[in-house]
Amino acid sequence: MLLLATTIVLGQDSFLDGKVRTGDQVTVPASETVDGNLYIFSGTATVDGTVNGDLVVFAGTINVNGDVDGDVLGAGGQLTVNGAVTGDVRMAGGTLTSTDAVTGDVLAAGGTINIGSGGTVGGDVIVSGGQVTVAGTVDGSVEGTAGAYTSSGTVGGTEHVVVRQGMWWGQTEGTPAEPEREVQDDVVEGLSHFVVVLILGLLVIWLLPRALRASETTLRERPAASLGGGFLAILGYVVLVIAIVLLMILLAIVFGLTRLGALVAIDIVGGVMALGLGTFLFVLALAFLADIVVGFFIGRLILPGQEENRWREIAALALGLLVVVVLTSLPVIGGLAKLVVILFGLGALAVAGWSRWRGRRTPPPPVEPVAPVAPAAPVGG
Repeated sequence: MLLLATTIVLGQDSFLDGKVRTGDQVTVPASETVDGNLYIFSGTATVDGTVNGDLVVFAGTINVNGDVDGDVLGAGGQLTVNGAVTGDVRMAGGTLTSTDAVTGDVLAAGGTINIGSGGTVGGDVIVSGGQVTVAGTVDGSVEGTAGAYTSSGTVGGTEHVVVRQGMWWGQTEGTPAEPEREVQDDVVEGLSHFVVVLILGLLVIWLLPRALRASETTLRERPAASLGGGFLAILGYVVLVIAIVLLMILLAIVFGLTRLGALVAIDIVGGVMALGLGTFLFVLALAFLADIVVGFFIGRLILPGQEENRWREIAALALGLLVVVVLTSLPVIGGLAKLVVILFGLGALAVAGWSRWRGRRTPPPPVEPVAPVAPAAPVGG
């Protein structure tokens, strides 16, 4: 939606002395040298010239044929980097290809990822995709997950790519699927997730103890409201994303009609930052905070006690998180268990936060004046 908005609303134009370029087709000719960062939002982007800075591209089709003296950040349907990059390359899309020298790291996520035979990577390769091929030279290590992994090049470090086969990665129907992960991988992933969530949980107990206790109390006393709150929180995130995108489009139209080109660029960058921040917080709540709340709730059931004892709470959190990690790591039912944890944990956070916000907005009840009491009469003469 962001690409569509910038392409249709802005049309072919450039802002900030050519630093930001938009349009259906944006081309940087081979004769041009861009001194500084370059931002491109378009349907098709072709960079044949030289960029002495970072290159940020959001487009349906991206071809970087020139050299980039900085980092490359790209997202689109098809991305090809044929030029030399002195920094890092971070790409996300359907088909990703790198065929030249990259001095830094390559971070890529997509359907098909290919480090060509003529490509070299001076750092590490971190990938997540359906079909991953490393035919070039990697001085560092290769780490990630893939539906299928082929390595015919040279890797100076280690290669640890977890191959996950099955219908999720596009396996044809009727073809027998091998187990997704080996038992050893399950144990290692479950243990690492437990350690990460436990560390974050300890930080929450230390920094936000009242918020954690309020969320646990909400889940214990109002489970139905917590479940409904989980659904509403997910729906609210979707509505927030749509609202931000629509606001970006509206502001772009207004700024475009008033010929305030610089504000259009600020609108785009600000909208992208808002989407990124909102998504980060939402994913953080889904992946970790929901586990912490549900784990603390289960731990308090195992170790009951009404007094606020910090060490008892830490022990309860550790026991509860252990139960959550084991349940969500089980085959077949692990995904369903994780969904239940997300809905109840996220809902408890949302309901507790809403209750606290409403409590602050509600004024305290007025205090009725108390009639003065007449002094007692003295006893005796």
